[in-house]
Amino acid sequence: MFNFLIYRKLKTEKWNKLSAKKRLRVFSKIEKVIAKKQKRKPFIIVPKNFLDTTLGVCSYTKSEISLREEYFLKPNLQFLALATLFHEQRHIYQREVICSKKKIFKLSKKYRWQQEMRSYINYDGSDKYSYYSMQEIERDANRNAIERMEKLYFLFRKDVNFINALEEKEVEYSLVKKDAKKELGKFYKLKLFIKRKFGD
Repeated sequence: MFNFLIYRKLKTEKWNKLSAKKRLRVFSKIEKVIAKKQKRKPFIIVPKNFLDTTLGVCSYTKSEISLREEYFLKPNLQFLALATLFHEQRHIYQREVICSKKKIFKLSKKYRWQQEMRSYINYDGSDKYSYYSMQEIERDANRNAIERMEKLYFLFRKDVNFINALEEKEVEYSLVKKDAKKELGKFYKLKLFIKRKFGD
């Protein structure tokens, strides 16, 4: 019930009446609920004025999730913000799995995350975007965000902003592979592997 009441505040007619401070409070509560479910310490939600196209960033050392400032300042962006929060929360989960003392099976997805974390490719605009976007860590975080949005469909199915945000994320997800083939060619997976293994 508690979860339901928090998410209800994202309904457009309610959200657009909230101040930036109250919007931030809603997202902080959502993070606390998810952190409790994941049995971890909640991270602080911080609005940030990114100068590039970055939507969100997770700092493990500061226990912070930074989200685009405009998500809280402008109307109708709450579901894009929610998808970004879900994405960053998945990264926290990925890291906890990798850093746990449990043995990771070599053919598992978790093992691939571990390998990628050791040679993670950040996107800073100096190289092709596909090197960043096609990493299994990023694909998994995007896929998970979509799945979690879909679970809220019953609550927001009549909200145009929700439908648009979900559709945008689904289209983005499906286009990433096509873009990788355009940017890196047919053997994009091999190129990504070489890039991660040997760098430039």
